[in-house]
Amino acid sequence: MASTICGWCGDRTHMAMVLDPHRLPRSEDWMAAFQCASETCQRLSIGWTALPGNTTSRVASVDLAVQSLKWEPTNVRRPDFPDVPTEIAGTASEAHACLSIGAAKGAVALARAVVEATAKAKGITERGIVGKIDALHSQGHISALTKDTSHQIREDGNSIAHGDIGDEAMTSDDAEAILRFMDALLHEVFQGPAALMRLKQRHVERKQGSGAAQQLPPAPSGGPAGGSPLRPTGQRT
Repeated sequence: MASTICGWCGDRTHMAMVLDPHRLPRSEDWMAAFQCASETCQRLSIGWTALPGNTTSRVASVDLAVQSLKWEPTNVRRPDFPDVPTEIAGTASEAHACLSIGAAKGAVALARAVVEATAKAKGITERGIVGKIDALHSQGHISALTKDTSHQIREDGNSIAHGDIGDEAMTSDDAEAILRFMDALLHEVFQGPAALMRLKQRHVERKQGSGAAQQLPPAPSGGPAGGSPLRPTGQRT
């Protein structure tokens, strides 16, 4: 069985071949139908790859079950970005969705938009994205390293936004690195500080609760409730 993330249910699962593989005409590509092993899914997907020209159907049945395959439908990855402003989080999630379906240029173009929108969300009004990234750093929102990686997002995004798409190929690995830079920016500006604030609040609440539990009420001045003041043992009245 082949293992992959199911394009239907999004779970990592095993795919069991349910039909004999089929070789495309005038091609070395072999395709087969697979069923998701998840009890809540059970849907069919198509897996395919290129095999040597002399491959037989029997050999293809074995090879397709163990090789890394391309799949249809493709699993579309849309991660959540908690604590990030809604519009920026949605754009960042869409950038990941683009990458998951092989749209590397679209992913990088959206990552550039996320960088500029992040600066605007922090009230930065410098003209141009270069000034906005530098201001994020000078105002203490990001480190020097994150400033550098944000400029890398800008540079790669500009080559797409300005129509220079033929100057240099944008590979999936390049786009994945750009999205990692984008994720790091969002964590540093929004998610990390929000998580620390929640942790600090819980710590303060625990301290306050512990202090209240340790405070005892003062003892009554007249001795035990309902009785006379205590006297030394053996003392006569």
